[in-house]
Amino acid sequence: MITNVKYCRIGICEDDGQYRNFLVDLIRRNLGDEDNIGIYFFADGKSLLSSKERNELDILFMDVELPDGNGNDFVKEFRQTNTKAILNFCTNVGYPTADTFKLDVYRYIRKDVTEEILERQIIEILEEYRRKRKLKKFYLASEEIAVNISEILYCEKQKRGTKIHLLDQDEGVLVSEHLDNIFIRLEQYGFGRPHDSYIVNFEHIICVNRKKLTLFGGSEMTIAPRKWKNFREAFYQYIVI
Repeated sequence: MITNVKYCRIGICEDDGQYRNFLVDLIRRNLGDEDNIGIYFFADGKSLLSSKERNELDILFMDVELPDGNGNDFVKEFRQTNTKAILNFCTNVGYPTADTFKLDVYRYIRKDVTEEILERQIIEILEEYRRKRKLKKFYLASEEIAVNISEILYCEKQKRGTKIHLLDQDEGVLVSEHLDNIFIRLEQYGFGRPHDSYIVNFEHIICVNRKKLTLFGGSEMTIAPRKWKNFREAFYQYIVI
């Protein structure tokens, strides 16, 4: 999947303006270089459920006590159409119950915790979003695009950049970034370099020996003799984790 760069859409359903601003400050403080966010505020449950952004939210901070009802009840309806959002309840009232976690709650945040503890929770929530999305930015001519890392088969060196080959596309997509730089960015996500001319996604290797490897879909690639040892060790670490 290649798309225009998508924003992480964060919803904050909270009637306390001071606490909303507190959350936003901590979120912005912990953004990475590749994070783009859009933040949407909802003062009550009904405004959340009636919003056009409802089904697009990637992260939701939900107050339990709202002016128009209990946050748990609104989330039950929210979850009927949005199952992907990383849901976090914020409250000083009570504690989570078994019914609460049936709603697939990621964090139950007490409002009376220290700023340090809350910031650590915010960091964990943002990291969970990055883990689930695994999008990386590239440049296609003057246009910025985003690529889902898990859908990359391999990246191939070209004279003017790098061609990215994806699971759902027959033709690769040429981006302007050099293969060396792309490997630096992708190595931590389970990519290896069996040859100077390409890097491959370990996830999609179906057969490998010291001379060649085969990827899902049938693509075969030669493994350079001098690359074999490091490639084998990296692949082994990947499959035993």
